[in-house]
Amino acid sequence: MISKPDPVKSRLMLHYLGCAMKRQKEREFAQKKLKAQLSQLKKISTHKLQGHLEELERRIAETMHIERKILKTQTQEDRLHENLKQKINKLEGKLGKYIDTTEERRKRIQELEDKISKKTNKKQEVILEITQAVQKMEKIYDEAKKSKKYKTKELQSIKKRINKLKEKLKEIKE
Repeated sequence: MISKPDPVKSRLMLHYLGCAMKRQKEREFAQKKLKAQLSQLKKISTHKLQGHLEELERRIAETMHIERKILKTQTQEDRLHENLKQKINKLEGKLGKYIDTTEERRKRIQELEDKISKKTNKKQEVILEITQAVQKMEKIYDEAKKSKKYKTKELQSIKKRINKLKEKLKEIKE
């Protein structure tokens, strides 16, 4: 996954580069001191040799100390980097799962919305059909009432049925 440079990560990287450069300079400085001591040893007479050997031993011990310190720091940083890599891999895995889950959730929401809209449309179609049927029944009732072919009792029962259908239609609309 390619992304824009992260300023925090960039600063962290620059920090470690700076630390590494500092350790490298310390190492080079200690090595130069050691070389200078060795070159002086070559030039020195034997009676001054004891003092210079002690100085050389001190410088060698100092150089070894610096080397051990650098190795210890490097080991700690390696462990830190390994831990960071593990955490990054773990987070990338979680991010991948989150993205997959989000995509699946979006698809499922779309499916449900489609299903709801289909049911809503069907309900509206049924309501429209019932409304039209009730209107037709009312027209037929009005015509039957005008024709006076039917008894009042029959007309009243038809009117009751039409009213019940209207009430049920109101309940369905709500």
